[in-house]
Amino acid sequence: MKNSINTNNIYKNSIIKKLYSMSITQKIIIFYLIFVIIPLFVVDGIIAGIIWNAEKTERQTLNKGVASSIEFTLGSDFGMIDEMTTSVYLNSGIYDFLNTKYASEYDYYIAYGNLRKTSTLWELASLEHCSFNFYADNSTLVGGGGIQTIDSIKDTLWYKDFKACGSNKLLWFGYYKDETRNIEKSKHIYLIQALDYYPKPSKEKILVFELSYDYLIKELTELSGINEGVLFEVTQKDRVVLSNDISDTTYDDFRIKADEKSIDYSIKAKLYGCDIDINVLKRENYVKRAVNKYITIVLILVAISFIMPLFGLTYFRALLLNRLLRLSSTVKKYNDEHLELATDTEGDDEIALLARNYNTMAERINYLIDTVYKQKLRESKSIMARQKAELLALQSQINPHFLFNALESIRMHSIIKKEQETARMIENLAIIQRQYVEWGSDMVKIKDEMNFVSAYLDLQSYRFGDRLSYSIDIDDEALEYDIPKLSMVTFVENACIHAIEPKASKGWIFVRAYIKDDNMYIEIEDTGIGMDDEDVLSLSDKMNNASIDMLKTSGRVGIINACLRLKMYAGEGTYFDISSEKGVGTLITIKIPADKNTKLR
Repeated sequence: MKNSINTNNIYKNSIIKKLYSMSITQKIIIFYLIFVIIPLFVVDGIIAGIIWNAEKTERQTLNKGVASSIEFTLGSDFGMIDEMTTSVYLNSGIYDFLNTKYASEYDYYIAYGNLRKTSTLWELASLEHCSFNFYADNSTLVGGGGIQTIDSIKDTLWYKDFKACGSNKLLWFGYYKDETRNIEKSKHIYLIQALDYYPKPSKEKILVFELSYDYLIKELTELSGINEGVLFEVTQKDRVVLSNDISDTTYDDFRIKADEKSIDYSIKAKLYGCDIDINVLKRENYVKRAVNKYITIVLILVAISFIMPLFGLTYFRALLLNRLLRLSSTVKKYNDEHLELATDTEGDDEIALLARNYNTMAERINYLIDTVYKQKLRESKSIMARQKAELLALQSQINPHFLFNALESIRMHSIIKKEQETARMIENLAIIQRQYVEWGSDMVKIKDEMNFVSAYLDLQSYRFGDRLSYSIDIDDEALEYDIPKLSMVTFVENACIHAIEPKASKGWIFVRAYIKDDNMYIEIEDTGIGMDDEDVLSLSDKMNNASIDMLKTSGRVGIINACLRLKMYAGEGTYFDISSEKGVGTLITIKIPADKNTKLR
């Protein structure tokens, strides 16, 4: 049944009205911000986002490649040694050599020479990055050439750690002074393998490979040097065991690994059965370096983007806006019933043409003010004074009680003749007439106004017969609220005349008043002929923007008058809403702030 007013059109109209109320300078600034500054920031933000994502993707790809290369290089170095360790671990000849009790050093050297001929292990001694030693619980072994007794290492840190680990295999990173070789405190990397594949005889035997820490660092640094600026750490638990940081030397103790926030990429790997982490650290990003590289060009482009439009606005203001402002100032001036003339009339553009046309109009108006308007004003004042005097004279001759007495006599006569319906209609007519005549105050209680509405609808029911029925429903809470006199009956009368009267079938009029959410709502609903959307929008606009000027031109003067009085008494919080459907009916809802009403009692 209800077609609500298009809120989008109202919102759009409100924006246009706000723009119309702004000065041209404000409009230009707003347009400059919306169509220049904001798009510039959006485009710059999109470009920055694209650069950042591209840099991030490139960085992740680079980091992954670096970490994988380090993993592969370490795997190759340690894998070769692991293969040699496995070969020795299964070589029964080495077990026999280490277990044999030699009667003399000569016997030992003969056996040692034969072992070197049959094993390729000693070829590793020529390699730069690794060396090895056998350690056995055999006092007849002569130290040297990669062969040592267990007794020579029992007090070393790495041996104690190996015994404590409970495994026959260990990758050991340590920082200590090697007393057996008289080496100062430095970092060592040992691959330790217990030779226990052949359990008998059960003498302790150990193979130890040592990888050169300096060699590994050099190898990995050369690898990462291909990617300039990349820093990495190889960590075991919380220690950095390998790094290409130049401050991290062989003779410095292992430091704690970098904070998680400093790690850009990380992978996990295994070396000789030991878990390690390969971490690529964060570094100066490419975006910052690109900005540093092109900062001058960027600043020039930004300056051009901002400063050039500002120069254009300044020139536009000097060329056009200042002239418009002077013309606007001239139009606003009106001194002693005289219009001033514009001065910017030179040129052939629209502003000069507007100024010249304004001067022509102002000269004519000044002439009319001097010759016609003032004379007409004097005549009008004289006529109005005379008419007012005549009206007061007529009013003083009329006694409204005469009319009421006459109506009362007719009513009593109808009762005597048992014409009850006629008597009731005359009584309603007297109520209505008294309401119109007695105008001591412009405010009445809701209950009194509704009594008047009831009397009016009763008369209309008498007129329309079965074609009109009505219902009045007023909350008790709303009965004592004030309302402008005759304001509600105006809407009811409008419903009777424009909605019910043109309808051939029976119609209803509903009048309701209630309090809700600190507002008083008054509803006048009819089941008449209804209105189309265009008429709804037009009438709603007139009701919500009612003014004195509308009373001179509007078709529905009574409605406009009632709306204007309601807004004058209750303030701008008063709102009128219309819902209507062609052929179904119309609902008018009036919202009045309840707190405003208390001030009107």
